Amino acid sequence: MATLQEMILAKFIAKMSDDKSLSEEKIRALHDLLKRDAKIRADDLVRIFANEGGELA
Repeated sequence: MATLQEMILAKFIAKMSDDKSLSEEKIRALHDLLKRDAKIRADDLVRIFANEGGELA
């Protein structure tokens, strides 16, 4: 049985995927980041959401 955190993560990622505002690559990176058992650092989020020019999407 999935934990509450896993169920929330699955629902959140499904909602993000349905929205189509982020690429599949960014959604997958966000999923991997949120699934880790470590603190999320701002640098991790910037790396995911920044475009090639370094600006945040």
